[in-house]
Amino acid sequence: MQIHQVTPDDWELWRDIRLDALASDPEEFGSTLARERSFSEDEWRSRAAEGLKLVALAPRPAALVAATAKPEGLYLYSMWVRDCHRGQGIGEALVRTVLTWAVEEGWKVVRLRVHDHNLPARRLYERLGFVDAEEPEHMEFLVS
Repeated sequence: MQIHQVTPDDWELWRDIRLDALASDPEEFGSTLARERSFSEDEWRSRAAEGLKLVALAPRPAALVAATAKPEGLYLYSMWVRDCHRGQGIGEALVRTVLTWAVEEGWKVVRLRVHDHNLPARRLYERLGFVDAEEPEHMEFLVS
C-alpha cells in the first residue's frame, strides 16, 4: 500500500474516491453524492488544494482522508476505507500520516467528528490516542 498526498493535478483521483465514499456510506458524511457530482473541475481542484488530502493506493484507490485548518485546531474529516480493505490497517496508516503531518506543521490539536454508532471508527481513533471532546460526537488528539 502507498499513501499518496493529493495535489490539484490529482483532482480526478480525489473526486473519484470521494464520490465512491459518498455512494457507499452516505450517512457518514456531511455532504451528498448529488451535491458533489455537480462540482466543476475548478471546484475539485480547489478542494484538492485545501489542507491535506491523502489517498491510500493498494494498488487502486482504497481509502481517503483529509485535514483542514479550523479555529479550534486541525480538523480531520472524510475518513473512509472501501469495504474490501477494512480491517487491514489502511485507516490507521492514513490517520497516523495526518498526525505526523500535524506535528510537522506545528498543530497542537487534531479534532474530528465520528458518529457514536460508528464503533469501528471510534475504536480506531481511541487506539491512536484520540479522546472524547466536550462537543457530542467529536474526538480530539493533543499533539505533543
